[in-house]
Amino acid sequence: MTRRTAALSVVVLALALPLTACGGSSGAVDGKSPHDVLALAKKQFDQARSVHLLLSTDAVPTKGDAVLGADGTLTHQPAFEGKVTVVLGGFNADVPVVSVDGKVYAKLPLTPKYVPIDPAEYSAPDPAEFADPAAGISGLLLELDGAKKDGEKREGDQVLTTYTGTLPGDLVEPIIPSADKSGTYRTVIGIDQDGRIITLKVSGDFFAHDGDVTYDLRFSDYGKSVKISAP
Repeated sequence: MTRRTAALSVVVLALALPLTACGGSSGAVDGKSPHDVLALAKKQFDQARSVHLLLSTDAVPTKGDAVLGADGTLTHQPAFEGKVTVVLGGFNADVPVVSVDGKVYAKLPLTPKYVPIDPAEYSAPDPAEFADPAAGISGLLLELDGAKKDGEKREGDQVLTTYTGTLPGDLVEPIIPSADKSGTYRTVIGIDQDGRIITLKVSGDFFAHDGDVTYDLRFSDYGKSVKISAP
């Protein structure tokens, strides 16, 4: 091999390595049916000691109250600690929330300390219930009607395998209370190479008469040791 040929080989190899590292998600999803992949993702979510949750939407209802977002840590105590973004009486508010041992505490606007609340009074869910294996987030994975592999997409430094289908409104409503129980919601789920759910996008009629709205849920920091206590 000449010196020039060797140099060219090094260049080709250097170019190929990033492509291999950034290639398909492979791993835990290779050769598996959509049902098996989603079942594994549910198991991973249910067994994680904690997961960071980020829920958001760019839409705002023209009238009425609604949850617009959440950002916090979810554990299988079950518990949640973080903030919930709500629109109440036309005003947006980021409300610090702790939910643990079946009780929800919030630091409401103009309130200097946490007080017990009934989240239903604020058109909000109990975020700790997102960890419920049946009625929470992971329970949605096995209820995806018409689930099929859609392809791959880049999400930051990850390449996710995406699965599409629809979810009935009565299953979406415990997570996003403004969902129409009788409606149907288009859903896209992103799974990483380790078989964990990273993204969940749900679209449909969330705010009456406002047309289609999309909520994005993102999950990260699987398995960190977190203890959440009542404030």
